[in-house]
Order: sequence, then structure tokens, then C-alpha cells
Amino acid sequence: MLITLIGRLFQFAIMFASVKIMTNLLTPEEMGKSALIITTTNLFALFLINPVGMFLNRRMHAWIDENRFKSYLGLYVGYLIAVASIAAGVLVTAYHLGLDLGLARLQWMLVLVCGSLVFNTISTTLVLALNMIQRTLAFTLLTLGTLTTCLCLSIFLNHTGHPSAERWMTGTLIGQTLFALIAYFVLFRGDVGLRVGPIRITSVQWSTIVSFCWPLGLAVLMQWLHMQGYRFLLANRFGLAQLGMYAAGYGIAASLMSAYESLLTTWYLPAFYRMANSADLAERGMAWSTYARFMVPASFLGMTALVAASPSLPKVLLGSSYHDTGQFVLLGALAEWARMMVGVIGLNAHLHMKTRRLVLPNLVGAIATYLIMVVMIRPLGLTAAPISVFIGSFTVIAYLWLFTYRHDPHLTLDWRPFLGSGTLSIFFAVVILLIQSRFTISKSSGVALLVCLVVGLIWTGLTGMVVRQDLFKRST
Repeated sequence: MLITLIGRLFQFAIMFASVKIMTNLLTPEEMGKSALIITTTNLFALFLINPVGMFLNRRMHAWIDENRFKSYLGLYVGYLIAVASIAAGVLVTAYHLGLDLGLARLQWMLVLVCGSLVFNTISTTLVLALNMIQRTLAFTLLTLGTLTTCLCLSIFLNHTGHPSAERWMTGTLIGQTLFALIAYFVLFRGDVGLRVGPIRITSVQWSTIVSFCWPLGLAVLMQWLHMQGYRFLLANRFGLAQLGMYAAGYGIAASLMSAYESLLTTWYLPAFYRMANSADLAERGMAWSTYARFMVPASFLGMTALVAASPSLPKVLLGSSYHDTGQFVLLGALAEWARMMVGVIGLNAHLHMKTRRLVLPNLVGAIATYLIMVVMIRPLGLTAAPISVFIGSFTVIAYLWLFTYRHDPHLTLDWRPFLGSGTLSIFFAVVILLIQSRFTISKSSGVALLVCLVVGLIWTGLTGMVVRQDLFKRST
């Protein structure tokens, strides 16, 4: 656990440096272009790759134990190439229809979107597999190596010509490709996941895969519309430069919450999947509540910490052109925490292999998001987007909790042990926000850094309270 913690801290540092350097090099227009390229990539990644990837994660332990993981991985790579081909066809068709959406030229889009779908997915899958089989040192080194190499290559390419979103993302793609190869050789060194000869997928297995993946694909497509698809509407209404400002501020919240979520899931998700694959029915039934018992309060603390530091974070993490984006950080923190909660609740459907339960709630959430945005975008401008996303996410949660899982005996969560730390975090967040607003102390980058350090110290103590309560509950 110590190696993982140290590795994650270095990962956060590299990510912070990447955001700072990127926003110093790229104009708001280029940041807006980058946001739309990523959004386009995520459409195919979430709809077509994420469901199969989730199935792979769900079965990974069993396949490794049976020495069949390498064979199934080969099939997965073939599937990724097929998805990239589909994406290429859609992009070519869209451009011929005149739907360039303010993005890069077609050649760049094909390389960046299709390349990321294949090589970023392979790299992520292989590195995650190392964590799943408890090869923590290799997992940590490859994670840090990938981030560092991508950053260095992106900086180098942007210094060889006019800085652009395309050059930055090309550097990232080259780094991901290189470390996909390295991770392959590291993971399969020896006899991990090996099996002699090809494998055949039976009709029963195909039925299981399809029944798991198609509802999940529709659900995450709804999530993409809910969490990201609206950015095309913002670009059309406000322009690329304003979208770039929004994406930079919201991106701080999304990056920090995702990094924090990654740290938490590194520790707790492998345990969830081990329990989910247990032969003991009682242990399988406890998998979700064991996972959620820590994830819910810990993620809430992460959100309130971001809210407290939101006026100061742009001065510390972004270039000077993006310093007035604190409102997007604050609202983005709320929206991203709601997204995490949708994921935590939805994991119960993965546990029971009944992912079709997620389709209708996510459809309702996406519809709610766009209806609210249409009403609020005129009076509130860009801030209507994260507010709508937040409300839409809690619409999904309310639907799942009230209608889908109301009679599930295993979907239980004891809130009482975490009320103290949660209440304190809200109190400190409000006080720190009021101090920054009243005295405008966050205008200086140095003072803004001090505010962030104070927030970090306070919330470290609050997190310690949650950890101690969790350990106490486990011991009793």
C-alpha cells in the first residue's frame, strides 16, 4: 500500500505539471479544440469499448487463474481494432456531411481518435492487470513512466512548431503506444495468463458477453450524452475560446476527482472483484457494501476539499489566461462527485451481471440534464452546464435507489460513522470560501498555493477520521 500511495502522489504531481504546462502553451481556442477531440474519442470508447472492458475486468481473476487471460486479451485487441475501424468510418462520414464541429483536420482526427482507442486502451488494460494480480511495483512504475513520457513528448512536439492541440495529443498517443508494448512484455514475463493454442468462445459464452455488454453500452452512451456530449452545444453557442476556458476550469475538478478516484479504486476495486468472483454466496453479497462503505465518504471529502480550494486552484494549476475559472472548478467538483456516485451505485449491477438495469436510469438522467440546461443556459451561461450535469446525476441515483434496488438486501450503507467528518468538511469548506471571497486573498499565486496547502492539511486530518472509523468497523 505504501508503494501505491507514493506512486499515486507522484502521479498527481505529474498530472498537475501537465495541466500547468498545457495551459501555458495552448490558447483557449486550442484548449477548446482539445476538449472536443477528447469528447469525440470518449464517445466510441464509452459506447463500444467500456462495456467489453468492464466484462474483461469482471472475469480477469478467473482467466488468470485458469491461464487463459493472454488468449482472451488477443481477442480483445482484435475487437479494439474493429472499433477503431468503425470510428474511422463514422468520422469520414461526418466530415463528408460537413459536421467538422470546429475540430482538427480529418487526417489528425483519424490518427488521434483511432490511435487512442487502440493503444491507450491496451496500455490501460495491461497496467490495470498488473495491479489486479498484486504486482504493485510494476503497476506503479509503468503508470508513472507512461505519464512522464507522454508529457515530455507533448512538450517536445509543441516546441518544434506552433503549439496546438494536435501536437500535444500526438505526444500523448506516442507515449501510450510505447508503454502498451512495455506493459505487454512486463505482464506476460514468465507464464502469467498463458495457454497453449487458441481458444473458442461457445454460444453460451457469447450470450453471456452480449447480455452483459449491450445494456452497459447503452447506459454509458447515455452517460456520455449526460457528462460530455453537451460540449458540442457549448462550442456552437459560445465558441471554442469560451469552451476552452470552461474545459480548463472543469478539467481541474475532473482531473483531481479522477486522480483521487483512481487512488481509491487502486486499493478497493481489486478487493471488490475478488469478492464478486468468490464461491461463497455471502461474501459475494457483501462485495458492494464493503466497497461503498469507504468510497462514498472518502469521495465526499475529496469533493468538499476541491470546493474549498476552488478559487485558488486555477492560480496554482493553470496558465495566466485561465485564472478566472474558479466557478467552473467549484461546480465541476460537485458534478464529478455526482458522477462518481452514479458509478458506485451502478457497480451493484455489474456485481449481479444485470447491467440492463442501468439503461433506463441513465436515459432519464441524460434527458433531465438537457432539459435543465435548455432552461438555465440563457440566464446562467456556461455555469448552467455543470449544474445540469449535477442534477442529472442525482436523478440517476434517485431512480436506481428508489426503483431499481429498493428491495435489494445487499445494497445497504451505514452513514452514521461518517456524519462527523462529513459535517466538518462542509463547515471548513464554507469558512475557507468566505475568507477567500471576503479578502480576495487568492489573487496572488503564492497566497493561492498557501490556501491549497492549508486545505490539504485540514482534509488529510478529516480523511484520517474516515480511515480510523473504517478500520474500527472492520475490527468489530
